[in-house]
Amino acid sequence: MSAPELLPSALSLVACIVILRRVEPALNRMSCNTLLTVRLALFLLLVGASVQILDILLGNPPAWPAVVLAAGVAVLMLCERRLRVLIPRPRPRQRARL
Repeated sequence: MSAPELLPSALSLVACIVILRRVEPALNRMSCNTLLTVRLALFLLLVGASVQILDILLGNPPAWPAVVLAAGVAVLMLCERRLRVLIPRPRPRQRARL
């Protein structure tokens, strides 16, 4: 692997490992009441990250758009629990007193 291929491979590898470490426990904790779309989305993220890691280990460097996408998903997976802090809930309206 040449030097220009090393940077996207390393960035994508780190992003995919973050995705795997966040998605796998989430899938294991899901109950039977979890929506199918949520399960399917996390399963597809898991499969995509696994295939990307395998592809990198086989020596195929990822394209830059795939690296940016994987990094964006990894950052979203890291900050998902903090969204409640970043986006506060709207305050309920107070009733007018008579």
